[in-house]
Amino acid sequence: MFIAKRIPFLFLAAVSCVAVTAIGQAEQWDGPDNLTGTLSRSGHVTVGEQIQAEGPKALLEVTRPLGASDDRNDRLFSANNLYKGATGVRFEVDTRHAYAGAARGKIDILPADMDFAVHRKAAIGVSTINERLPGDYTLIVGGKILAEEVRIKLIKDWSDYVFNTDYALKPLPEVERFIHTHRHLPAIPSSAEVEQDGINLGHMQAKLLQKVEELTLYVIEQHKAIEVLQRKLTEVERVNALPDAAAQP
Repeated sequence: MFIAKRIPFLFLAAVSCVAVTAIGQAEQWDGPDNLTGTLSRSGHVTVGEQIQAEGPKALLEVTRPLGASDDRNDRLFSANNLYKGATGVRFEVDTRHAYAGAARGKIDILPADMDFAVHRKAAIGVSTINERLPGDYTLIVGGKILAEEVRIKLIKDWSDYVFNTDYALKPLPEVERFIHTHRHLPAIPSSAEVEQDGINLGHMQAKLLQKVEELTLYVIEQHKAIEVLQRKLTEVERVNALPDAAAQP
């Protein structure tokens, strides 16, 4: 937009009247509601109030809320709002609000039943300094996460297949040799792999369950073997007791 210095300009449309004239250091717009906006000659734009003596601090300053609709009292954007004792930016539609930077740099969404959704396959980074987030991740958090419950959705590969009759349970001597060579359990990543790649939480839970179920099968086999040995020991004790019984008068 270009406006020459000291050249009055008058524009009439319907019942609205806009007058532009050079006053002081900037051109002034006067609308039918007596609202004044200011365009300074340095290229700064102020909308909503008379420009201050020290001039605007940004290229574009909007000092009143931006409306989203004429037939509803919506505030698309307002930077002059108090929330939790601090000034922040408010986005408002009907009775729903979103506050940014209001209290210690936080973003709050009110009321409590409102949802926060990010669409179009966007990635969200929290406390991360990466300029570009990896394309195969949706959420990256550079810190700890506190939650009361985390649900992992698995489509397949849950470990109940261990109890199938055709499952090949490794003999314990074979497991012992593997541990002696690799220093970790079969089908479980090594510490070096975890340090480099991390772990898939759902996949790792399934693998740990697989080892628990395999351990259960080993215990059942050992219990059966102990029962056989117990019956043999009982029989040996019974046979050994027969001569003593025959020798008694």
